[in-house]
Amino acid sequence: MIDVGILDRGAAAPLHEQLAHGIRAAVLSGRVRSGDVVPSTRALAADLGLARGTVVTAYDILVGEGYLIARPGGGTVVAEIARTATTAPAFAPSSSLVSDPSVVDLRPGRPRTAGLVDAAWKSAWRRASSREVAPDVGSATGDPALREAIAAHLGRTRGLDVEPDDVIVTAGTSDAMLLTVLALAPRGARLRVGIENPGYPRVRRLLARLGAEEVPIPVRLGSGFDLDAAEAHDDLDALIVTPHHHYPLGSRWDAATRSRLLAWAARTRTVVIEDDYDSEFPHGRVPLPPLQLLDPVNVVSIGTLSKVLSPSLRCGWIVATGALRARIVEARADLDPPVSRVQQQALALYLAEGALARHTARRRRDYRHRRRLLLEAFADVEGVTLTATDGGLHAVVLLENAPPAAEAAVVDALAARGILVSPLSGYAVPGTVVDLPAGIVLGYAEPSTPVLMDAVSQIIDVVRAFTDFASASRPNPAVRA
Repeated sequence: MIDVGILDRGAAAPLHEQLAHGIRAAVLSGRVRSGDVVPSTRALAADLGLARGTVVTAYDILVGEGYLIARPGGGTVVAEIARTATTAPAFAPSSSLVSDPSVVDLRPGRPRTAGLVDAAWKSAWRRASSREVAPDVGSATGDPALREAIAAHLGRTRGLDVEPDDVIVTAGTSDAMLLTVLALAPRGARLRVGIENPGYPRVRRLLARLGAEEVPIPVRLGSGFDLDAAEAHDDLDALIVTPHHHYPLGSRWDAATRSRLLAWAARTRTVVIEDDYDSEFPHGRVPLPPLQLLDPVNVVSIGTLSKVLSPSLRCGWIVATGALRARIVEARADLDPPVSRVQQQALALYLAEGALARHTARRRRDYRHRRRLLLEAFADVEGVTLTATDGGLHAVVLLENAPPAAEAAVVDALAARGILVSPLSGYAVPGTVVDLPAGIVLGYAEPSTPVLMDAVSQIIDVVRAFTDFASASRPNPAVRA
């Protein structure tokens, strides 16, 4: 029996959350130790007078957070709760630092994969790999079963009325961007593509390799995407945007902005490329419809399994219609499909049988819990604003009134402690004037919750040191020479 504290059946918090909190506290306090076997869900439910499903849900939460480890046939045990070292090599991030297992990598884009390989995952891959190997790569657009499963998935989660033929399987977001840009027909000597500034750095690198001209469109803290700046252009071949959850600032387009932008795109014959990269995790916000739903002719929608499963799978999709779809398919045929048919068949089974939906629900609960912990941790930190937390898997820590040099200093100081984060300025287009304060971007999905919160505690210590120094360095107008 574990002492889980008092469970208040009249409290607003659900019983499974109270139970998870009690077990979590027992682990952190050392009342139960690493390797201890916790009671079976049936036994604990009987001891506490709870429904077994309540205990199962609490255990699922704690397994997802990294406090417990579910071992098939061996019961559930308490995990080894490793703490981040407070001292680390005093140098900036390098390949050796990144590969050090003691380093906590909080750079964004890394979901939590612990617990992904469950019975449903193993079953899908076992059945897919036991089939006869196909003599050819198959359709350029992807395995029919996977395209059908993706279409159904988008219908359930994003409200898209998508035909399987409109879906093109890709090796993640970068591959989807590459294909779409290759399919565009430039109106001038060079392809001109509007991009968000700040925005996803890989988009800039991809456009540069293709010889396209990037046209930065400002995105500002508070006001978001600068629609006036976009409408000032009538010669863009395409515009790449993240309207659901801007990367990295977190703003999103309201209905009026979406309608106005799509009217401009139709008038100027601009293809809108919608990167719908993390819509599975809205964190309580009512999701707005994808642009592709509002204008399936002029909008290409790009999605991925990277945030909900893992970037290492290299699997995503493009949704496009009409002549643009035909050109994308031609580009795909020329380059050959990059995702193996065995993987596509396994993922088709995983999606069609509801395993992805169940995994996403578990992750959604886990990430919302982590988000709440972040908000609580930074709530009383003066001189700091936490933003971009209304969705997705990352947050932005703004260093109010700190000089620009403080950003690099904070990143380097954290790297010296073995904690990797990204500088906010790194998302701006080089050579442009961007109205951004100093800040850092951190992902909160991948580490176990104890490791994450230990790292957050150290981030707060470092940030406080720099913000206190910045405050002390500012002249006091009340003091005269």
